[in-house]
Amino acid sequence: MRRSLSLRTQLYVWLLVPMLLLVGASSWLAHGSATDMAQAVSDRVLLGSARMIGEAITSEDGRLHAELPPSALENLHTGERDHVYYRVDAGPDNLLLGVADFPRHAQPLQPEQSHGYDTTYRGERVRALAYAQPVYPFGPGSVAIVQVAVTQRGLDALARRIWLRSVWPQAALLAAVALLGWFWVRVALRPVTRISAQVRNRELESSAPVEADDAPQELRPLVQAINDYIERIGQYVGERGRFISNAAHQLKTPITVLNTQITVGLRSDGTGPKQQALAGSYQTVQHCIRLIHQLLTLSSAEHTLVPRIEPSVVPLGDVVREVLEDFAERAHGKNIDLGLGAETEDAQVRGVPLMLRELVANLVDNALRYTPEEGTVTVSVLRRGDEVWLEVEDSGPGIPAAERERVFERFYRLADTAHEEGSGLGLAIVREIAMASGARIDLRDRADGAPGLLVRVVFPLRHDHWR
Repeated sequence: MRRSLSLRTQLYVWLLVPMLLLVGASSWLAHGSATDMAQAVSDRVLLGSARMIGEAITSEDGRLHAELPPSALENLHTGERDHVYYRVDAGPDNLLLGVADFPRHAQPLQPEQSHGYDTTYRGERVRALAYAQPVYPFGPGSVAIVQVAVTQRGLDALARRIWLRSVWPQAALLAAVALLGWFWVRVALRPVTRISAQVRNRELESSAPVEADDAPQELRPLVQAINDYIERIGQYVGERGRFISNAAHQLKTPITVLNTQITVGLRSDGTGPKQQALAGSYQTVQHCIRLIHQLLTLSSAEHTLVPRIEPSVVPLGDVVREVLEDFAERAHGKNIDLGLGAETEDAQVRGVPLMLRELVANLVDNALRYTPEEGTVTVSVLRRGDEVWLEVEDSGPGIPAAERERVFERFYRLADTAHEEGSGLGLAIVREIAMASGARIDLRDRADGAPGLLVRVVFPLRHDHWR
């Protein structure tokens, strides 16, 4: 698995990288500005030298004469061992002074107009300037073109010095931001480190929330989420502990009875007592098996079937018929009229078939268990609008209205039914499966007013919120 950068490093990088990019862009712009500034300074110096040379041009006997003032060359000294070139032309074929092979400026200029440009001479880059010097007396040929050029070592050095002077404060600022940013990130993440230390050093049994009074506003939703999660874990651990305690208590009693029955059978000499003890042991083992099966079913329903089984469209009527066939012999043994009442053919729900079968089986099992002999148990599957109703109606003692919410608690049993064989898990399993299937369950009196109980499980016909 690829290892990601720490939050501290990411914050530091996101702080420093934009600053580095901004300083880089600023340096690039500063370099162009420094080059333009150095070129402007160089052009001004070249113009000064060109004017000095131009002012030394004289007219004598109708002919122009040019001399090179020493100050004109001294003005172009850069200290970078640059080469200086110059020429003065009074016409297309009238070179008055200077280097004959230096390229002549061909662009026409007005009097006292100048033009700076870059060119190459003798394999070197040079910066040149042409200046139109008026010569007295004015006439058609009274303008001389003075060209002065210098290699660009000095210009580059000047541009570099200007650029460095503008860049080094930005570099110093970037270094300061990098140094201070490292400490700032450490200080800014100190609440995160403190919260993580609280979570890491917590006792396993502790349910105290993580303190967030001094946490930044942005971290409080995270701390609240952690505290909510701690609360849910505490509730889950508490429920799980109670579940295990109750399960152990429920298993302890039949196993103790089983041990007693086996002991009695071993000590008995006659065949009759041994057979009686063996039959009792068999009934106790069946009770243990059923209790263990219910515990496993409840655990599966609570965890929504991990590993998860994908739900599908299930014909609820088919499930009901299969369950009634399985319980037919038991109902016949108690002489109970077990039957399928009203049924809607297209009553289809969305769920896990195995869990839906457990739901129906637990409802029918409870009804048969508490319905006396010669009683009736009727299961109906009805469609009401966009809902499917599963109803199990029996002629047993029923459940008082004040107790109907508590009977869904695990291992809870009514006081007047304590003599009946059972574990108190049936309705708890039904509720968990119903919740997992997006259904709701209601306990009602019988519609005809007779003694008994009506259990109604309401499924959505088309369920889109399977969890």
